[in-house]
Amino acid sequence: MERAVIEAFDALRPDVEPHFVQSSRIAGRNPPIIQELRKRGFHMVLLPDKSDWESPARPHSIRHFFAILVALVRSNATILRAARGKNILYVPGVRAGLLSVCAALMFRIRGRRVVHHFHDLGTSMPGAGFWFSLVTDCVHNTAFGYNVVSKKFPQIMRKRNVVMPYILEVERQIPEDQKACRIMEGKRNLFFVGQISQHKGVDILLQAFKPIAREHQDVVLHLVGGCREHFRRQLHLDLLAESALIDRVKFWGYREDVLHLLRSAFLYVHSSPPSRFHESFGRSVVEAMALGIPTVCFRSGALQEIVVHEQTGLICDESVASLTAALNRFLTDVSFRNRCGDNARRRYDELYSPLVVRDRWIQFFKSGEEAAQQA
Repeated sequence: MERAVIEAFDALRPDVEPHFVQSSRIAGRNPPIIQELRKRGFHMVLLPDKSDWESPARPHSIRHFFAILVALVRSNATILRAARGKNILYVPGVRAGLLSVCAALMFRIRGRRVVHHFHDLGTSMPGAGFWFSLVTDCVHNTAFGYNVVSKKFPQIMRKRNVVMPYILEVERQIPEDQKACRIMEGKRNLFFVGQISQHKGVDILLQAFKPIAREHQDVVLHLVGGCREHFRRQLHLDLLAESALIDRVKFWGYREDVLHLLRSAFLYVHSSPPSRFHESFGRSVVEAMALGIPTVCFRSGALQEIVVHEQTGLICDESVASLTAALNRFLTDVSFRNRCGDNARRRYDELYSPLVVRDRWIQFFKSGEEAAQQA
């Protein structure tokens, strides 16, 4: 989510000038997200959280209640000061909203807009209903997401709701990793990009890949993204059970040059199973589309809206056998793969290209003041 927000607001400059509020504790560790904000020259205000603060939640003791209250008061005071003189308050989640209540009240009193962006498909956090009463506009990444969230929080239907995808960077200039290119050269590369975890179905993907690897000797599976150590050990043990797979599965970890790697992809696989997780968008699917790469996925959330079955990719039933069959179809029918890739690129140009999406975001931020005053 953080990467998508950074890229979107960077693309909107100079028409929209963003100001970010970040955690001092996180900024002190200087993770990639903070490095990215600094590299792009964004203005940042830091919360005074030098140590861990209690997150908004149902308190389990009086002491816990007061710890939450202190965190809320100090966060609200900081964000209120940072928001003075600004035109729109943009909030990327309910937790951030509860830290921004005072600023939201100020914006509403002054007839300004409070925008809530649903980066996921809802939350059960206490206080969500109260927060949504302060919101004037809701942004959803997909129509599927809007339908899910509006059923969970019907009060948002009284707000101004818009459905707009992220503005994705697909032309960013990052030095090419020559060593990575050599690793992928001469292979048919299958890619998964995202959190390497069980809820993303990576264990299912590995099971589906085993017969693929035995049948197609030139196919390699690439897993790009962070992975908790205990889950990686579990996957490694699974691979050791079939030693021939050790050299056919590549763990890349977190990478900034994902798009460079994807340029070598034959096929993109997004294995989130609907029984475990529902995707609110599918960022890497759209990035693959931009490069003319077809996708294989399950019916997880908005993926079934982004991927068009039999046209830009294949949507499978949730099973190892179904995923294996879909992968094998693309590997054995190259003309079908190429046709889906061409269709994917056209669909990206029509619906998800920055040339299309940026104008919609600009129009959204520059309009709606009257709606905000009436909400």
